[in-house]
Amino acid sequence: MKKILSFSLALCCASATLHAQDTYISSTEPVKQQKLRFGAYLAPTISWMKPANNKSNDGRFAVVNNGSKVGFSWGLMVDYWFADNYAFATGLQLNGCGGKVRATLITDPGTPIPTSTIANADFNYKFQYLELPLNLKMKTNPLASGIGFFGQIGLTPGMNISKKADYTVTATDAGSTPISENNVKIAGTLSVAPLNIQLNIGAGATYPLGGNLSAYVGVFFNNGFAPDATNPARYNFKYSPTLGSFSDGNVRLNNVAFRLGLLF
Repeated sequence: MKKILSFSLALCCASATLHAQDTYISSTEPVKQQKLRFGAYLAPTISWMKPANNKSNDGRFAVVNNGSKVGFSWGLMVDYWFADNYAFATGLQLNGCGGKVRATLITDPGTPIPTSTIANADFNYKFQYLELPLNLKMKTNPLASGIGFFGQIGLTPGMNISKKADYTVTATDAGSTPISENNVKIAGTLSVAPLNIQLNIGAGATYPLGGNLSAYVGVFFNNGFAPDATNPARYNFKYSPTLGSFSDGNVRLNNVAFRLGLLF
């Protein structure tokens, strides 16, 4: 009987030891990165329109950026982690942006402006784009506090879904009163490029809130590089077409976004 009791006690001790070892091993295993992670964000933005050249394509107008615009973008994010620290980042977002552009007729000093000619034009553009970002995302391992840092780079194609402007046009046939309209919907075939492509660069941080939920913050720069954002020569202006037309050169649409969001 004593032998049986001794054997049973030894067996129980061995089982407890193995269980303790299993618990210790599982507690030291790193938490695996989710393959797919979804999120949502809201971002105030500052956008502006920068002419690629200081003259229009026909060389008749000097073109300059005349101010920036504050807007908002929001959307959904999807990260596919194909390695521990690397992911393909995409989603769907709505971007409200725009900017101000001034075009001024180039004339020699003392030379009068011909009749039926636009002397200058000021435009305050208001756009909305539906965008599909295509980015490579890289992250650090989280710190002891749980905070992790990331960076990403890629392309963001966007489809124009709204185009409006406030404008003031001064022309020789308009007398001393400039012609202006506010919040007018821009009409005309290809008056605004239907597709915009931007280079997207960003960085930010995440902080765990419990479970799979994390807070997300980031700063992103979007540099539009193709195509020409606007084509005023194709606008259907409300004022008399006898005033002629103008062009603003190759204008690029840029913005900086400050994102706040959640990852699930």
